[in-house]
Amino acid sequence: MSHGPSRRQDPGNLVWIDLEMTGLDPEVDVILQAALIVTDRELQPLEEYVVDVWQPPAALESMVPFVRSMHETTGLLARLPKSTVDVRAAERHLLERVAGWCPYRPILCGNSIGSDRKFIDRYMPALAGYLHYRMLDVSSLKILAQLWYGPSAHYEKPKTAEHDALFDIRQSIAELRHYRQHLLAATTP
Repeated sequence: MSHGPSRRQDPGNLVWIDLEMTGLDPEVDVILQAALIVTDRELQPLEEYVVDVWQPPAALESMVPFVRSMHETTGLLARLPKSTVDVRAAERHLLERVAGWCPYRPILCGNSIGSDRKFIDRYMPALAGYLHYRMLDVSSLKILAQLWYGPSAHYEKPKTAEHDALFDIRQSIAELRHYRQHLLAATTP
């Protein structure tokens, strides 16, 4: 998906990261899958990457039934024992890709990205240190659309049972495109 060297290191490129975890508390839960899409400022994908992150069996025992069921349905739990990538290696792979496309301090994007950011800060400190402290949270636009524009600006996510980190990023990018067209159209260059 690379568009060549002329697109590398553009400060307008955006970093989209989504994580699948054993839960929402970074103090007790762990990362199971990490996905990345780097887009240009027009939201065109430049690179995609996804990795299942090996965790010791004991780390998987505390999952609540809902989370366990979700990860079983997607096949993630079945793939984890076969993964040879631990969280440090996953961080290196993500950081190499981000640094290849984005100069120091790129914007982290996603839906409810604050949760993912807490896990990045806790488990991937080198990546956290490379990213800007500012984030583009698509869910903030969703809230504004509901408050200010009502149903006319509503984004309807496709109904699907698919749920993994890469799919979630693609949906977040599609949602931001929708809001750009319907909410920000008057100010879009």
